Amino acid sequence: MNSKQSSSSTDVIVIGAGSGGLTVAVGLATFKKKVRLIERKHVGGDCTNVGCIPSKSLLHSTAHINDRSGTEILKHVRHTRDHLRDEETEHFGNTENITLQFGAAKIVAPGKVEITAEDGTVETITADDIVIATGSRARRLPVEGLPEERYITNEELFEQTDVPKNLVIVGAGPIGLEMATAFRRLGTEVTVLEAAPQILGQMLPEAAAVVSASLAEKGITLKPGIVAKSFDEATQTLHIGPLDGDATDKIVGVDKLLMAAGRIPNCDGIGLDDVGVKMNKRGLIEVDSKGKTNVDGIWAVGDVTTEGGTTHIANAWGRRVVKAMVFKILPAGDKPLRPGVVFCDPEAASIGVQPKEIPSDVRRMTYDFSKADRSFTDEAKHGIIIVDAKKFSGEIVGATVVGPRAGELISTFSLAMTAGIKLQDWYPTVWPYPTYSVALGAIADQFYAQHLPNLHKDFPGWVLGKFRRG
Repeated sequence: MNSKQSSSSTDVIVIGAGSGGLTVAVGLATFKKKVRLIERKHVGGDCTNVGCIPSKSLLHSTAHINDRSGTEILKHVRHTRDHLRDEETEHFGNTENITLQFGAAKIVAPGKVEITAEDGTVETITADDIVIATGSRARRLPVEGLPEERYITNEELFEQTDVPKNLVIVGAGPIGLEMATAFRRLGTEVTVLEAAPQILGQMLPEAAAVVSASLAEKGITLKPGIVAKSFDEATQTLHIGPLDGDATDKIVGVDKLLMAAGRIPNCDGIGLDDVGVKMNKRGLIEVDSKGKTNVDGIWAVGDVTTEGGTTHIANAWGRRVVKAMVFKILPAGDKPLRPGVVFCDPEAASIGVQPKEIPSDVRRMTYDFSKADRSFTDEAKHGIIIVDAKKFSGEIVGATVVGPRAGELISTFSLAMTAGIKLQDWYPTVWPYPTYSVALGAIADQFYAQHLPNLHKDFPGWVLGKFRRG
């Protein structure tokens, strides 16, 4: 290694130029803080390079194939991704008060970071604050006998130049179901394995069932309760079976296996143990309501923390960190809500808390989204909306939308829940016809029809609940 060393100082060091790190860096730079932004590989992190951007580009392109081949579409996705990456690198590299630097960062003491460049040059930087935004990577579960060239994660997926004829996806979460949708449109035989008894395990069973029916209709084979056991390269056969049992079935002719079974935080090699940053049993950095770690002057944001999970959540917490650093005396405020969207076909989105068993003080409204007039004109056969609200107050506590534009519609619930807009307040709202949002008006109508006749019954329960909550 080159022994050449140098040192410098700045106001804030941000380690990781993904979604959370960029939000923090730009926010602090806006308030005239001098920021050193350190990135090990590519600006944009997982989202730009191997996640949100290429996956949504692939979904869009496969929904509008026209005369293009699968190879041409994959090439187009890479070109789109690379173009955005280059734009982001240039933009953030020329943003006032931000110094973008490539290299491997390690915290050697509170307020001190060592950066090792590709040529081995080491620079020591000191700062009042350090923000860890190193993200996460795909969990690589082993499959006995599976050759490395057949094993891919989202990190290798978009570098594929040819479309597989037979793709097995391990994991029926957002990544798994989105890529199942895209590759099935390209003509690939797709099988999705899921260890849990239900796909989209975080969603209500009724919603997951609607998604299952739609994907099955499109020719995607879903196998909940089943995992990959072993692979026979001679026959290209994947043996599968229940998690706690032997192989009971097989899939012949498998070209590729996409592992989409969870994420691992990128905590290793950045000096967290050396400075005593506290992590939970899953290896995630624990942060308080402002994004601070237990070590003074060290903050964390995004997938590497207990408050990560999506790009938009990383952005939201990045803004909280900026607020806490710049306006130190202001309270953190309530934690942001966590809307989630799966961009399969149909889209599935949810927000808040919706247990399978409905609490006694909650009214659940269910609407068959496929019956909406716009769904009829667009021949959208599958959809459901499930909304939970407090019986007397109308406070929305959770919502699920499965169907066209679900990712856009869930934002209405996110805004209402954040701003405290009660469901009965939706009743006079005019929803443009024929938009998908008219279905939200149907939910409001349904709540109102049950709310007014039952006010006298719901009021005592509301009072009792207020008393119990103090």
